Amino acid sequence: MHRSNPLVALLLVASAAHAQEASSAQLPPEGGSGGATSYGTGGSSGTPANPGAWVPPRHRLTWSSLSVIRYNPLGLQEIFDLGYEYKLFDSQSLLLKDSFVGISASPIMTPAFANPGVTLKLQPVALLRLEARASVIQYFGNFNLIQSFASPETATFSDTQIKEQGARTESKSTDAYATTGRNFGLTGELRWAGVRDEAGRPRVEARSRFNGTYHRMNLESGDTVWYDQYFDLLAPKEGWTVSNDLDVFARFNLEGSAVLRAGVRYNYARAFYDENTRADLDKGTQRVGPMVAYTLYDEPGKRVNTPTFIAVLNWHLSHPYRTGQDVAKAIPYFVIAYAVTGDLLQ
Repeated sequence: MHRSNPLVALLLVASAAHAQEASSAQLPPEGGSGGATSYGTGGSSGTPANPGAWVPPRHRLTWSSLSVIRYNPLGLQEIFDLGYEYKLFDSQSLLLKDSFVGISASPIMTPAFANPGVTLKLQPVALLRLEARASVIQYFGNFNLIQSFASPETATFSDTQIKEQGARTESKSTDAYATTGRNFGLTGELRWAGVRDEAGRPRVEARSRFNGTYHRMNLESGDTVWYDQYFDLLAPKEGWTVSNDLDVFARFNLEGSAVLRAGVRYNYARAFYDENTRADLDKGTQRVGPMVAYTLYDEPGKRVNTPTFIAVLNWHLSHPYRTGQDVAKAIPYFVIAYAVTGDLLQ
């Protein structure tokens, strides 16, 4: 993970003259069953031939929705974001014109938990976006979640074991239970775009998106770790998990403002514990594979904009249970998602 970020950062610095404006079409997130991330352009009323020519207004009220179905592990979620953005610079340059500071309500909903939160956002230049999110979480105790364990060494959180431990039978009660917790997340995203076409639109894009989440969960007495299905990690009761997505895309600018992106995603994720002797946990998890996203149109400023269909097909390179230990390595991590954004102030 840490080797990926400097490489993209160097590309970003070297290509600052070709920086694209900040974007709003969304792609699935690091590790979890989905997550709001940015790619594309967001904008004003009208249909410009090049959405990058649009200059955002001083005040914006934006919204976005990301609906995700995931397999291996199984997941279903909706992320909604409603926020206010204040433009920082009165500039028409690609590097500065979409710079802003903002705040939003950003609930995450799944059948297994509710995670309402508030997100602070800062985009000083088009190349960089920073976010800080504070949230509470309520697990409902269904779908075999959550389950917690005394220590990393004693934790068995394969799909088979989670299902067996979560099942209630005549001879035993379920190990899954309802509980609450708090999370604090930090996100940093670096973007690059280059190799322009005749209209000035990029043909190649890259992004590195890092997320660190501090968990503070209310677990059963004596337990120090729990299975976080969202990031597919054994997470600490109080402590950090980190993940990073590195995406490299070929961008095909289609008729009108439609865009097809096809490329590769590499994901790394890891949890940190006070004490642990398991090498498979210290190694973290890694996935890699193709990813495509098709944006039907991009008309900046519209109340409904950048409707995007997304598919991700990744294979696990390292995982305690998904490289043959419980799930065959040939079985991929698979995501289908739909993302849409909009501006509510005209």
